[in-house]
Amino acid sequence: MRIAVISDIHGNLEALVRCLDDIDRSGVDRIVNLGDAIGYGPQPEEVLVLLEKMDIPNILGNHEMAVINRDYRSDFSPQAIISLEQTLKYLTSASLLYIKNLPYYREMIGALMVHGCPPDSPTVYLNHMSLPEIKETFASNSFDIAFSGHTHRLMLMGYDGKDLQFDPLQQETIKLEPDYRYIVNVGAVGQPRDGDPRAKYAIWDSHRNALEIRRVAYDISRTANLIIKRGFLRRDADRLFSGDCPKQYKLTRAAANDR
Repeated sequence: MRIAVISDIHGNLEALVRCLDDIDRSGVDRIVNLGDAIGYGPQPEEVLVLLEKMDIPNILGNHEMAVINRDYRSDFSPQAIISLEQTLKYLTSASLLYIKNLPYYREMIGALMVHGCPPDSPTVYLNHMSLPEIKETFASNSFDIAFSGHTHRLMLMGYDGKDLQFDPLQQETIKLEPDYRYIVNVGAVGQPRDGDPRAKYAIWDSHRNALEIRRVAYDISRTANLIIKRGFLRRDADRLFSGDCPKQYKLTRAAANDR
């Protein structure tokens, strides 16, 4: 079975639609989203509606968690809180109910799907964990392969019971070793933070035990202009162009007038 694993759409409908077009051409059997469908981006409602319409399973991310749990917002940066407050203005009551019913994790054909750190954390960043902590995550759980998002960066962690191996997944395909267990960080559709502004996602072929890394170009200016038009931070628009490091860009006249 071929499963497309997407994550961190962050209200970026343009990037999501382009990824779904790419997935449609890739002969995929199923799609799953690993959370953070909302936050930072200008079309959170439209993204959630499309995920529901296409019956794409979703998971609770830290931004969804902050929507339903005010206490968790204290862990957000001031900029992220501003984005969250703006996001809430565009969510319907139906979408808020949808978010409240999201699970912390899913299991699909033997794979564990989670937003942050296995087995079920929406908030722990894998790239902030020490080597002993990562080893303990493998040792204390029974998954053979787990998929996560949250960091907005591609990364493969392999563990053979003794040693850890790391791969930044810069190549297009990778064959997984049968003697290793894996955590795959699938990057971000809507807001990459790896220096490459293209949308990222992964395809897992369970029969071939292989990964395909997909990088999809989309109209960044359209999303960036809409971010400004809908009252989100300029910072949220700038960072789309570099895949992390904000750069200035020229707004369309319409967007500038709506600022």
